[in-house]
Amino acid sequence: MKTLVLGGTGKIGSKLKGDIKLSSSDVNLKSLDETLDCFRKYSPDVVINCAAQRKNYSDMINLQADHIYDNTMINLNIFKASQMLNIKKIVSLSSINALLTNNGEPHESCYSDGYRNIILNVLSKTYKSQYGISSIIPMLSNVYGPIFRGGCVVSILIERCYKSIVNNDDFIIDGDGSPMRNFIYVKDVSKIIEWLIQNYKSDEPIIISGDDSSNIKEIVEIIVDYMNFNGKVVWKKDASVGQSIKLCDNSRLRKLLPDFEFTGLRDGIHETIDWFHKHNGIK
Repeated sequence: MKTLVLGGTGKIGSKLKGDIKLSSSDVNLKSLDETLDCFRKYSPDVVINCAAQRKNYSDMINLQADHIYDNTMINLNIFKASQMLNIKKIVSLSSINALLTNNGEPHESCYSDGYRNIILNVLSKTYKSQYGISSIIPMLSNVYGPIFRGGCVVSILIERCYKSIVNNDDFIIDGDGSPMRNFIYVKDVSKIIEWLIQNYKSDEPIIISGDDSSNIKEIVEIIVDYMNFNGKVVWKKDASVGQSIKLCDNSRLRKLLPDFEFTGLRDGIHETIDWFHKHNGIK
């Protein structure tokens, strides 16, 4: 079984097993013709799509139309090319941003990304119904770890702390530290996705997240302690930081993998900081 990983040099794709790993420099997935040429060239049995263009929080607010257009085109082309070339298994990474708030829509802070992921779920179900393509949609919580791409809050805070140390500045952070989030270490994500490819038979999206939740202040305390930051931490309490609570339920995953041991948040952040130091702060 030949596996093609798209976005294969990114934070998650680089950790996955695959026979071929491609980045955006190898193929423009916003072009159906290039996507078809790529799939013809490598003839994969399984396509793992980690190639979504992820924006930071500012871009998610200010470039919403570009975000949903670019990412939806990528997903449309991957499904269409797979159908045309008889590729029968796709794994497409999604996000808990697709979860709806009480008003029946994604939160305004991730509005376009939420609907991009909802459209992805529609593609998964319809292409399975009409063309028999088996599609797995892992809905990821906040993934952190080595390779600082995609605007994860943990990597952003590590970089800011590093710059504060180098420049002898205050460590300035948006918000008051109270927002609650679920986190999962990238190595855990890769193990779970590899298990899902072999064992998950449902076409229902599945939430991939650790068991515990933490607030941003706890993350900052771990980073400050491990990086030996001795300066002043300043909270910009008037800054917008999105939802105050964005948590998810991983019970379906836990029923499938009751004995899976997630990397502890402190250990995962320590490993991420070690990687950052080893690479001298270079992304």
